[in-house]
Amino acid sequence: MMNRSVFMTMVAMALVLSMAGGCAKSPEENYQEGLRYLQEDKLDRAERQLLKALEKKPDFADAHFHLGYLKGLQGIPDQEEAEYRKAVEIDPKHARAHFSLGIIHRDRGEVDLAEDEYRKAIEADPQFAEVHNNLGYLFFRKGLYQEAMKEYGQALQIDPDVQFARSNMEVAQAVSEGRLKMADYDLFERAIRLEKTKPDSSVLLYQRVIQTNPNFAVAHFNLGNVYYSKLSDQEAIAAYRNALIADSTYVEAYNNLGNVYERGNKLSQAREAYGKAISLDADHVAAHSNLANLLFEMNELDEAVLHYQRLAELLPDDPQSHFGLANAYLKQGSLESALEELERVLQLSPEDINALNNMGVVYVSMERYDQAITAWKRALRQKPTGALERQLKLNIEAAKKQKKEQSPALGD
Repeated sequence: MMNRSVFMTMVAMALVLSMAGGCAKSPEENYQEGLRYLQEDKLDRAERQLLKALEKKPDFADAHFHLGYLKGLQGIPDQEEAEYRKAVEIDPKHARAHFSLGIIHRDRGEVDLAEDEYRKAIEADPQFAEVHNNLGYLFFRKGLYQEAMKEYGQALQIDPDVQFARSNMEVAQAVSEGRLKMADYDLFERAIRLEKTKPDSSVLLYQRVIQTNPNFAVAHFNLGNVYYSKLSDQEAIAAYRNALIADSTYVEAYNNLGNVYERGNKLSQAREAYGKAISLDADHVAAHSNLANLLFEMNELDEAVLHYQRLAELLPDDPQSHFGLANAYLKQGSLESALEELERVLQLSPEDINALNNMGVVYVSMERYDQAITAWKRALRQKPTGALERQLKLNIEAAKKQKKEQSPALGD
C-alpha cells in the first residue's frame, strides 16, 4: 500500500536556486542543477550534473542519495541500492537513504532488515512521517496491531496528509477489534493491486469486501477512485457518498467527490465539496488547489486569490502554486502582484516557459516593452515548438511595434 511519491516532494524541498556566475560550478551548484533537472523529469541531464558533483566531491552524501533515486527511476535497482549504501556510509544519519533501503528490503520480503533501516531513519529524523507509516505497516503485517496504530498515529500527528496513514489506521483498528477479518483485508489489498491493470476485477473485489464490511469507509473510497478512473461518474459519486456515510470526516472523500462533480460540470456541488474538505482540514493542499482553480474558471477572482495564497503558503517552494496565484492576480488586473509571483516562479524554476511568457504579458500591460521582449526571448531560448514558439515570436514583434509607436524618436 506504500509508494515512493514522497521523494519528489523531498526533491522539491531540497531544491535551492544556485547563484549564477562566470566561473566553474562548485559541486553544490552541480548538485542543485541536478535536482532541478530531476524535478523536471530530465533524467539524463540530472545524472550528468550529479555525477559532476560527485567527481568534484566524492563524499557528497546527498548527491549519492539522489543519484540512487534516479537509478531507481531508470529501473536499475542494483545501482540504486549501491548509491543509497554509499550515502549512509558517508553519513550514517542520512534518514532518506535509510528509508529507501528499508523500502528495498521490504519489497524483497526482508522484514527484519526493513525494520532495522526504518528505525535508523527515525533515529536520524524523528519527524519523518512516512517512515512511521511504513514501520506501522510492517507491524500490522506481523499482527502487532497496537504497535502499528501507534506508528500510524505518530505519522498523522507529524503530517495529517501523509499518504495511506489514515486508511492504515482505520484498517488496523478494525482488524484489532474484530470488525474486519484478515481474509477480507487480503481481498482489499488484492483489489488495490488490480486497480490500474484490471479495474473491473478490482471493483468486484471491493464489492465483496464491502458486502461483509459495509462500514469500511476506505473500501468505499477506493471503489470510488476506480469508478472515477473508469469515467463511471454516477457510481463514483455513490461510492464516495457511502464512504462519507461510514465516516463523515473523510476529507479525501469530499475532495474526490468535488473532482467528480467538477468533471460533470456540476460546479456549485463541486465548490461545496471542496469547501467541506477545507472546513475539515484547513491545510488540505489538493482541496485548496482544486477550489482555487474552480473559482478562477468561474471568474470569482477575489476568492480564488485567497485559496491560491493559502496554497502558496502551504507549498512555498512549489512553482505551480505561485504560478496559479500569478495568473489570478493577472486576470484580476493586479499587475505588480502578478509580477512578484512570476519572479518567484522563475527563482524556483528558471526555465519555466509559461512563467516567462506570462511575465512578458504583464510587462506589456505595464508598457515596459523592453522587459517584455527580454522575457519572451528567454522563453524562446528554451526551444519551444509549435503554436507557443509562433506566439512568442509574434509577441516580440508586436512589443517592438508598440514600443516604436510609444516613442518614435527612439526608433526600433
